[in-house]
Amino acid sequence: MSLEEVLEHPGARWRWPLVVAVVVVLITAGLGVGVWVARRPPAGPLPPPAVPWPATGEALVFLCGGVSVQGCGRREITAEQRLTLERTLRGMPEVSAVRFQSRAEALKNFTKVFGHSTEAIGLPPKEVGESDMPESFVMKLTTTTGDFRSKARALPGVSDVYLGGTTFWAGRTDVLVRLCPPTPLEKDERCAGRGAATAAEKDAVYQALHTIDGVGAIYLEDREHAFKDAMWVVSARPPDDRQLFVHIPETFHLVLSAPDAHDRVRRAVGELPGVSTVEKELS
Repeated sequence: MSLEEVLEHPGARWRWPLVVAVVVVLITAGLGVGVWVARRPPAGPLPPPAVPWPATGEALVFLCGGVSVQGCGRREITAEQRLTLERTLRGMPEVSAVRFQSRAEALKNFTKVFGHSTEAIGLPPKEVGESDMPESFVMKLTTTTGDFRSKARALPGVSDVYLGGTTFWAGRTDVLVRLCPPTPLEKDERCAGRGAATAAEKDAVYQALHTIDGVGAIYLEDREHAFKDAMWVVSARPPDDRQLFVHIPETFHLVLSAPDAHDRVRRAVGELPGVSTVEKELS
């Protein structure tokens, strides 16, 4: 019997108010459940995608001169050698871009990552200055495999060559929120005197991120994944020395759907307990 037939049945006329009430209750309850499901917060941040690390990378070709004289016979690179070296590097098939890096720029990059002391890289504590940095050519590589390093090291005027891989997150996310590690580096003032971000602090940061307009997918990178990525970036190989692991934090990586969302992220979570820095993702 259909609903219409039930309602038209003579004996059902007294049930009409009850039927209407039941239908209204069911519809209201259904809408209520629908609204609750739509507004229910997600279970939590996403893990890093299960995809390979990028094959591209960067190379630093250190030039003979100053502190960088290893393998140079204590001879500094000449102006002619510098021009020849740059032309040779640009002609290598793995190289997609070349630029010169001064000692001042090298020092700025070093202190941004490690602070002003050599202690963070496993050396006796020493204040690092511009004279401690070598000049270099910085190159973008289409691949970090092959014999590029050995070929470049054999060129006149070259002291040493270091390869670094492209960060796992390049092209995937836009902003990172780095949390406090178990042992902060000297430069990490916000995390000084405390340990790693707690579960409650991480949850508070995630809940704040989830409410920001313009923030899409939110990934949480655990320390093992972050350590592997850090070692890949600095050496283009899987980690084999865990000396720096205590300085590696968990990190939120964010996909933004609005160009100005970075400022909103910084204002919303930059001062929360357990947060070290809010930065734009490396390319």
